[in-house]
Amino acid sequence: MKSVFAPIAVCLMPLVFCAGLSAPAYAAADDGVAAADPASVAAALKSAGHDAVLTHDDSGDPLIKANIGGWATQIVFYDCNEITHAACQSLQFSANFIPDKPFDAADAAAFVRDNRFGAVTVNPDRSVNVTWDVITGRGIDPSVFALVVKSYRLALDTIGAEVFSPANRPHLASAAR
Repeated sequence: MKSVFAPIAVCLMPLVFCAGLSAPAYAAADDGVAAADPASVAAALKSAGHDAVLTHDDSGDPLIKANIGGWATQIVFYDCNEITHAACQSLQFSANFIPDKPFDAADAAAFVRDNRFGAVTVNPDRSVNVTWDVITGRGIDPSVFALVVKSYRLALDTIGAEVFSPANRPHLASAAR
């Protein structure tokens, strides 16, 4: 991935020699949340009051199994080193469920129009998969990550209200949390 650099000009002698130097336009936050550091993702989820267990998927990449606001969720890591399974650059929240009310492709498209960062698919077995992609690069501020998690949870709460009858609906979190 290309870095973004802000040019800095340093002149050693007026009009004779100027060297253009580059400095990173951003630096990784020491306490940021990054896919490259899966433990930081699990810790951020836990500090927000969610259950999170760090493990690995079948290919060896990191995987977090979490419960976010009553929703069973997997956090899958992407753009990882193919050999070491480290240095991941992005992650995806994913929840899958079978609704007890009708929900089809048109409903999924309507949901996605109102939920900018999410994607919804309806599978042949009627199961619904809600995914939420996040590029973290070198790391994002923990407060920004907390907003990502809150937005994902609220999107799941919204779709849950549409596809589950009240008796079968997962325990939904309050928007205040």
